[in-house]
Amino acid sequence: MKKFSIFLTILLIILIASLIFVLQNNNVIITLKFLGWSFPNVSAGLFSIVAFFAGFVSMWLISLILYAGSIGRYRKEIKSRDKLIKQLEEDKNSLKKQLEETQKNCEKEKAVLENNLENTKKELESLKSQQQKEGKTNEEKANIDKNQSEEQNNQPPKEEKPKRRSIFGRRTK
Repeated sequence: MKKFSIFLTILLIILIASLIFVLQNNNVIITLKFLGWSFPNVSAGLFSIVAFFAGFVSMWLISLILYAGSIGRYRKEIKSRDKLIKQLEEDKNSLKKQLEETQKNCEKEKAVLENNLENTKKELESLKSQQQKEGKTNEEKANIDKNQSEEQNNQPPKEEKPKRRSIFGRRTK
């Protein structure tokens, strides 16, 4: 909007300058020649106004054509962006669905793992109760292992046979 108001201000200044020129040169009569045509006895002020308005109309038409071209480009850009937005929304929805499915699968796996944990705890408790029924505890097993290791230490060491040397000076078994 600001550019348009600047444009109108400049146009108004040019129009006022043209009117001043026409009023000052109203009595001047000229002969115009253009591409073989000749226009005798034309007022310089009248010619200036006609030239000004012809330039104004031609520039307006050129601006209108350029504006129509830019509208076409903007429409294409808007369509491409709309397609991109639609694609991104579809991707977003598919990712949401995948996330929901993953969460459901994780919840199922969590339930299975919790169930396995409960079963393992029950098995451990049953093993402990079986061990208590047998009458052996970990301490008793440790004492038995300790006694066995002491018995092995109390045994006399085995005598080693002297190793024989071979012809080449190496020891053999």
